[in-house]
This record gives sequence, structure tokens and C-alpha cells, in this order.
Amino acid sequence: MICYSINRKMFTMKKIDNLRKNALLVMAVSVSAICFGSSGARAEEFPKHDWYATGSALRIVDANGSGLHINLIPAVVVGISDYEGNMAWSVAVGHEGSFRRGACTPQNVRMEVESVAGSIDRKGIDVPGSRIVLDDSVKFRALFLNGILGLWDTKHTRWWLGAGIGYGQTKFPDESGATSCGCLKPLTHDDIAFRVKLQAEREISTNSALFAEAGYIKLTGGETHTLPGVDYGALKVTNLALGIRVYL
Repeated sequence: MICYSINRKMFTMKKIDNLRKNALLVMAVSVSAICFGSSGARAEEFPKHDWYATGSALRIVDANGSGLHINLIPAVVVGISDYEGNMAWSVAVGHEGSFRRGACTPQNVRMEVESVAGSIDRKGIDVPGSRIVLDDSVKFRALFLNGILGLWDTKHTRWWLGAGIGYGQTKFPDESGATSCGCLKPLTHDDIAFRVKLQAEREISTNSALFAEAGYIKLTGGETHTLPGVDYGALKVTNLALGIRVYL
């Protein structure tokens, strides 16, 4: 009971720390967006109705799981996976346009298909009373359909907020030798995935722009079909990115 209580306390503290880091990240980006958007002397219209392609490098600044469950039958051991950020990449193809309601200012919109792939370092798993030491990587990839709305336009800068849904895959490596029960079997799992991102972009020519991004990806977890079985839990990834957009 004492070990379980300590482990539960560690889980709570880590969850609070992750929430705090995510909140600070979102707050910083939001404040910057508001300040930068309001600093423009006059909003400029960007009447683009074009196809475009993007490429970007993503730095994973935070990664955490929804909890790992080891089914030892009849007992179930709850663990906490210790993830660290790594790198990922993204490419997308989409179309930009606008729509107008009555006499209102045109609303810029984008629809795109985006492919994301990367890896997350896994340092260990905390279980009641002990720690399973690991040093491997969990690989992931996903294909999203994103809808993106224009927030602000200034003379040379544009702000966008988007969300997407798609299909993602996670690959957990074989670490069965790290435990006495041989529980941590390899798993490749495909399921639904979600995406949110805030972008600020700066035009560098009439047909291209550089952009910075703060984003969030959730990949649905999966479980092995062995005995003992393991449910690895969902992966939640927060990223910062730099990229380029080219109009075709």
C-alpha cells in the first residue's frame, strides 16, 4: 500500500508538471499572437486561392502517456511511462481560399492533407515499488485531414489555427527482456489520431512563406494480445516547428 501510494503521488506530480508546461507553452504562443496581431497598423488582405505544399521540422518538447497497464491475471499493475521528446517531420499539400458572409470581411480558410512521422525516447516505466529501466524509442506516423482558419493578417504576417483528424500508427519495440514476466512485447498499433496547431507565417516572396508552429498530437493507444498482456496507453505529443510554405 505504501509503494502504491508513493507511485500514485509521483504520477500526480508528473501529470501536474506536464499540464503546467503545456499551459505555459499555449499561454506564451497565445500572448505573442495577440500582441503581434494587434501591433499591425492595418490588416492586409491576402486574396490567395491557390494550391500549396509545406515542409517542416518538429521538435517534440513534451510527450506523455495516458498510463500503462500490465495484466498479470488476476492482478493488474499500473505503470507510468517516462517519455522524452525527440524530432519529427511533416509534409502537407492543401488548398487556400476564402468565404464571405454578407458584407463581412472575407474569412481565409485552408484544407490540407498532412503526413507526420517521428519518434519519442522512452527512458523507463515506473511501477509500484520499482522502476523498469529502458533506453529505446517509440516510433509514430500519422496522416491527417486538417481544416485551418485565418486569425489575423498584417502587412507581411498571417496567423492560423487548425485542427485535424486522421489515422495514426505507433510502434513499441520489444523490451520483454527488461522484466521478469517478459511482458513488454513489441506492438504496432493503428487507430484514430487527432491534431491541433497554431501557426504564424511570414512572407518571404510572393509565392512562399516561412512559418513557426506550436502543435499537439494525440495517438490512440493499443494493447498486446498475449498473456500477460500490456495496454501501452495513448501518446500525447506537444511540438514546436519551423517550416516553409510554397504556393504551386
